[in-house]
Amino acid sequence: MVHYDAVLKHVGEFGTYQKRMCFFAFLPSLSVGMHMMAMVFLAATPAHRCRAPEGAVLAARYNWSEPELLNMTIPWTKDDDGRQNNIVCDDKWLANMAQSIYMVGVLIGSITFGDLSDRFGRKVLMFVGIVLNLVSGISTMFAPNFTAFVILRLFVGVSSMGIYLVNFVLACEIVGPSRRTLVGTVDYVFFVLGYMLEAGLAYLIRTWTHLQLAISLLSVLWLPLWCVVTESPRWLLAKGRTEEARAIVEKMAKTNGVDFPDALWEKMVESKVDVKTFRYGYVAKNSSELIVVSDLPVFELSQDKLTETPDNDRFYSAWDLIRTPNLAKKSAIIFYNWGVITMVYYGLSLNTSALGGDDYINFFLSGLVEFPALLMSIIVIEKWGRRSPHIMFMVGGGVACICTLFVPSDLFPLTMTLAMIGKFGIAASFNIIYIWTGEIYPTVIRNLGLGVSSMWARVGGIISPFVALLADSWRPLPYIVFGGVSVLGGILCLMLPETLGAPLPQTLEEAEDFGKFYKSLLQNFIYYTM
Repeated sequence: MVHYDAVLKHVGEFGTYQKRMCFFAFLPSLSVGMHMMAMVFLAATPAHRCRAPEGAVLAARYNWSEPELLNMTIPWTKDDDGRQNNIVCDDKWLANMAQSIYMVGVLIGSITFGDLSDRFGRKVLMFVGIVLNLVSGISTMFAPNFTAFVILRLFVGVSSMGIYLVNFVLACEIVGPSRRTLVGTVDYVFFVLGYMLEAGLAYLIRTWTHLQLAISLLSVLWLPLWCVVTESPRWLLAKGRTEEARAIVEKMAKTNGVDFPDALWEKMVESKVDVKTFRYGYVAKNSSELIVVSDLPVFELSQDKLTETPDNDRFYSAWDLIRTPNLAKKSAIIFYNWGVITMVYYGLSLNTSALGGDDYINFFLSGLVEFPALLMSIIVIEKWGRRSPHIMFMVGGGVACICTLFVPSDLFPLTMTLAMIGKFGIAASFNIIYIWTGEIYPTVIRNLGLGVSSMWARVGGIISPFVALLADSWRPLPYIVFGGVSVLGGILCLMLPETLGAPLPQTLEEAEDFGKFYKSLLQNFIYYTM
C-alpha cells in the first residue's frame, strides 16, 4: 500500500505552500500567548494599603487626622496608574484562583477540541476557537463581578488551548514526517512572541479592561484567514473525502512547483482502506492488517481513553503505563517531570512582578530567554543525548531559583539574573521532556503515554498560581519550592534510560526491560554519596 507520506515527499515536505500555510495557521498563537499570561497585568497588584482591624478604633482614641491615619494603614481605592482592581489584601488569593480556573479551561479545551476536530475537521474547529476566544475575551471586560470574570476567563482558556492544539495538528498534517518537529517549534515561537508583545501592550494600556479588550480584538485579524487556510488533506482522506483532499494536494504541488503524482495518488486510493480516526492519528485497516496512516503524537487523552495499535487488535489503556514495575517507575518519573516543568514554567512566567524592578521589562525578558533555551536544547540533545542535558537544565535551573534566597533585596539585577537562569533551564527542559517521553514509551502505548503525561502537565499548571501565594509568608519561598521540585525532578531522571541512538521499544515487554540498568545506577549513586 502507498502511504500518504509518500505523496507528501513527492510534492514537497515543506515547500512554499506548507510554509505559507503554517504561517497563516500559527498567527492565532500570538493571541493564545497573550491570553495565557494576561493575568500578570489583568490582576496586577497596585500600590495600596490594607486596613488593620484596629485602625478605626485607634484613630478615634488618639484623634488622628486623615494624614496620620494614612501613615498607619487605610483601605486601597485607586492607584496612580488608574487601574481599577480591588483584588488585594484579604482577596489577593482570588487572582491566583482565577488563573488556576483558567488552566482548568485549558485542560477542558485540550480534551474537547481534540475530539471535535477529529469529528468536524481541523479548519472548522480552529475558527470555532478563534470566534469563541473573541467573544469570551471581549465579554470578560464587561464582567459585572468576579464570579462572571472567572467563568468568562475559563472559556478564554478553553478556546485558547483549542486554537493552539488544532493549528499545531493542522500544520503537522500538511508537512512531511521530517518537518513535524520543526513546525511544532515554530508554533511555540509564535506563542512566545505573543507573550512578549503583551508586555508592550500592557505598558501602553494601563487599565485592565482596555488591555483585555486590546488582546481580544486581535482575534478579529485572524477571521479573514478562513479564506486562505485549507483543511488537512490527511483528515479528509481519513473521512473518505478523497476528491477534496486531491484538490488541496494538487494546489500544493502547483505552488511548490512540482507535478501532481497521479500514479502514487491512484495507488493510494485504490487500496480502499477503511480508516478509523483517533486523536491526532489514524489507523487504517484493510482485510489483512492494520496500517498506520499517521504517526502524529497524541497530546491529550482522558485516562480511560483506549488506543488501537498497528501490530494487533489489542486495545491499550492508561493502566498499561503502570502495569509492570519498571514501566510504572518510569511513568511516575515522567509524570512528575511533566507536572513540575509546567508548574515551574508558569510559576516563573506569572510571578515576574515579585522580582522587583520594572514589571514590563521583567515580563518581556522572561519571554525572550526562551529563544536561546529552545535553540540550545535542540543542539545539545543531538550531541549529548536526552538524559544528561535534561538533568543539567532541571538541576541547574532549580539551583538558580534556590539561590535567590541568598541575594539581598537591594541586588535586584542579581535576583533577576538567577530567575532568568531558572526560566532558561525549565524552558529547555520543556522541549526535551516531550521528545524523551515519546522515545521511552513503546510504540503500542507511545501516543497514550504522551497524552497522560500532558494531563499531568495541566495539573501542574493548575497548582502553580497557589505556589506563588507562598510569597505572602516569605518572599523567596515560591522560588525555593520551584527550585526544589526542579532539582528533585532532575535527580529522579537518573533512573530513566538514554534514548539517543538506542533502538526504541516496540512492545510492553521491551519497554519493561528498557532502562533497568539506570535503576541500579541511581542506587549506587545514593549509596556512595550518603
